[in-house]
Amino acid sequence: MRVGIRGRVLIFFVALAAGSMAILALGIGFGYHREKVATVHNAVTQAAIAIGFGLSALICWAWFLFDRYFARPIKGITAAMHARTHADVTNDLLIMDAEHLGELSVAASTAIATLNRARSDLAETIARETSRLLADRSKLEQMLSDVPPAVLLCTGRHHVAFYNSVAQQLLGTRYTPVCLDRSLFDYLGDHEIRHAHKRLLERDTPDAVLEFVCVSGARRLAGRMRLAGDNDGDAGAYVMTLRDVTEEVAAFARRDALLRDVFTALRPMIGTPGSPAGDGSLRETGAIWNWEELEHRYQACEADGWPTTLAGALNSVAQTFEPFPSPAATLPRTVVYDFDLLSRVSRDVVADAELDDLNYVVFDTETTGLLPERGDELVQIAAVRIVNGKLMPGEVFDTFVNPGRPIPPASTAIHRVTDAMVAEAPDVLHAVERFHKFVGNCVLVAHNAPFDMAFLHRREKALGIQFDNPVLDTGIISVMTFGQHESHTLDALASRLAISIPAMQRHTALGDAVATAEVFLKLKGILMGRGITRFGDLVAHMRQNRTLSDGHRIVEGVRKP
Repeated sequence: MRVGIRGRVLIFFVALAAGSMAILALGIGFGYHREKVATVHNAVTQAAIAIGFGLSALICWAWFLFDRYFARPIKGITAAMHARTHADVTNDLLIMDAEHLGELSVAASTAIATLNRARSDLAETIARETSRLLADRSKLEQMLSDVPPAVLLCTGRHHVAFYNSVAQQLLGTRYTPVCLDRSLFDYLGDHEIRHAHKRLLERDTPDAVLEFVCVSGARRLAGRMRLAGDNDGDAGAYVMTLRDVTEEVAAFARRDALLRDVFTALRPMIGTPGSPAGDGSLRETGAIWNWEELEHRYQACEADGWPTTLAGALNSVAQTFEPFPSPAATLPRTVVYDFDLLSRVSRDVVADAELDDLNYVVFDTETTGLLPERGDELVQIAAVRIVNGKLMPGEVFDTFVNPGRPIPPASTAIHRVTDAMVAEAPDVLHAVERFHKFVGNCVLVAHNAPFDMAFLHRREKALGIQFDNPVLDTGIISVMTFGQHESHTLDALASRLAISIPAMQRHTALGDAVATAEVFLKLKGILMGRGITRFGDLVAHMRQNRTLSDGHRIVEGVRKP
């Protein structure tokens, strides 16, 4: 195990103390064997013991001062420089007791200031050179966001790499929004899409387009699919547009039913003795229809499956289905995409995956109290997603939870959640079930994760689910990064990493989840700068630290006893 600077200083002083004691013992032994008077022997021995204790105390005191005024500040400067090098922290370097290091702290501050200026100059240069491209991209995004159909780009594994606001409105719900790198089949039936995709791959024609009808809940969606041309190596990637045709199909079904009823009502009239149409034709306002020809056409339609067999089902859907409001009325016009997902390698073993190749759900909970084993319950759950190393601000889970019991005033004073706010909220079981669906197979991240996970694990048996996802604790990662002598609260981390938490969002589930996500991204950058790039590397380093011997169990997704 690699020994840090403070450990090396301690070893040095221990060796110094041991050497002093050894020299003292040799001197006493030499004098003892030369002197024959017993009383003198005893006096020399007592003096030597006193001197030994005195030397040890002096050395311990010297080590304490050295550790406090030299080793700790050096470690603090090292951690701060890592943060400013790999986590884009730009605030001033403020290390307690760093003035005792003389010019070292000044040199470190100067180096960091120079790095910040270089970064600023580089950012300005890049901004000038790319301003036109950004403007063009913004225009393109605006155009795509205004396109009436839902537009999606999917990988060959049917994972979402691009969607517009119409797609979010059409397919997403409050608890299961459309998210990058989620399976398309979390929102749509898979049979028709898989079939169309397979046919496109078999045709191997770049410009081929297939149309199909698929199902999303009670909706019927008309889709168009073609393979993506510039696919970054993913030959199965495809672009798909969708529009809601539920009302159209229901209208056609009602017309089919009407025509069927017309033919059913008229058929007994044909050929009836004494009827006006007894000669095989119907006369109405001067027009003549040949009944036999109409009968043949009707039978041909019946052979093709008309009237539609969905008539009754879609009529009932049309009566109960409430269309979503227009996207412009509820969602900002936007597009969300990450084309790197087309070329990202999927790892079956999480430990082998790069840290940025994993998807994370960073979450926080608010509760009635701190003791779930004594009946305390959730009152709010919120989470945000990190995909491909980037925070996705629109892919959010946020819900109040009805705990089924009054919220203590002391708890409300902290998180500001009242009984009135949770009165119409889903109960604990429904909230946890929806959160489990939102999480999927992502890595879970929380600050003080054992506390939050305890409330989720309590409901697994009743719901028949398991939160067996790998779990990371930003508090433990902070200890690895900055050392045990620092404070590792969320506020302290945010301050250390130059992250601003608005006062009104602190101690709200969503506000703390966003802050934890930003903290995690910066800690991850520091870890990767130190060469910890794979998830398995992170677990191994946590195992090496004895102070985290319990924490590494959480990382691997195994519950603490």
